[in-house]
Amino acid sequence: MKRNIFIGLILTVFSAFVIQSCEENGCSKGYDSNAEGDESKKMVGDCMNCHSPNGGAGGCFRVGGTAFDSISGSGATQGAVVKLYTQPNGAGDLIITLTVDRSGNFFTTTPVAFGNGLYPMIISGTGIKRYMPNPTTIGACNSCHGSINPKIWAD
Repeated sequence: MKRNIFIGLILTVFSAFVIQSCEENGCSKGYDSNAEGDESKKMVGDCMNCHSPNGGAGGCFRVGGTAFDSISGSGATQGAVVKLYTQPNGAGDLIITLTVDRSGNFFTTTPVAFGNGLYPMIISGTGIKRYMPNPTTIGACNSCHGSINPKIWAD
């Protein structure tokens, strides 16, 4: 009987350690950027390089990027919203809505089912809507935007 209690206690402690480790990594948390947030860093490049299970930064981003106030990328925009739809031009089902934070970044650690692709839309703080014409199957927005495609801009 004492042996079973001891084994049960060991398993409980081990399970708590594994769960805590996963939580510290951020991979199991459902955390999204928000308009009041200011903990993100203004980045150039793919957010997922660091925000991945082995990337070294907190949180495993499933979608992440930076929104700028102009196509020249002169400054990060605030108050914008990024939405992912199942069809072009804001049609179909809305899968997720992400609010751009005070640093101009948007992100989520919540898993996103991209399937055959989702169509992003960004709405600026002044209500201007911009649509990505082609679907994407990844959430690493800055892996293309700012390198081979123009930066994401809202106004």
